Amino acid sequence: MTPDSRKILTLRNDLAELPRLAAFVDEFCDAVQPGEDDRMALQLVLEEAVTNVINHGYADGQGHEFTVTLQLADEGRVCAVVTDDAAPYDPLTRPPVDVEASLEDRQVGGLGVHLMKRLTQHAHYERRDGKNVLTLERAIRRVS
Repeated sequence: MTPDSRKILTLRNDLAELPRLAAFVDEFCDAVQPGEDDRMALQLVLEEAVTNVINHGYADGQGHEFTVTLQLADEGRVCAVVTDDAAPYDPLTRPPVDVEASLEDRQVGGLGVHLMKRLTQHAHYERRDGKNVLTLERAIRRVS
C-alpha cells in the first residue's frame, strides 16, 4: 500500500455496523501489515470513536451516515479520520480520567476517550463544513 492510499467506509448510526467497521480495519491492516499490538489498538480506538458517534451523536432518532477513513500517512504512521454531521462535539476536551481512583470515586464516562488518547500519538478535533472531524494518528511497526 502506498503512503497516499486511502480507504473510506461509510457507516450508518447503528451499532449493528460495528462488525463492518472491524472487517474494514482488518482489511486495511492486512494490506499495511502492522504488528498485532498496532492492529488491536486501531480496532479499539476506532470502535470507541464510532460507538461514541452512534450512541451520543444523533439525538433526532433518524438514520444518518458518517465516514471512517484510514490512510497510511507514511511508512510508520496510520491516520484515521471519523467524520460525522452530528451536533458539534469535541471528545478530546473531556477531563482526564483518574484511572488510579477507586471505581466508586470515578465519574461515569470518559474511559473510551482516555483509551483513544493513550493509544494514539496524535489526536485532533475540528468542526469543518458543519461536520465533526476527529483525526487519530498511531505510529506503527510494520511486519513483513
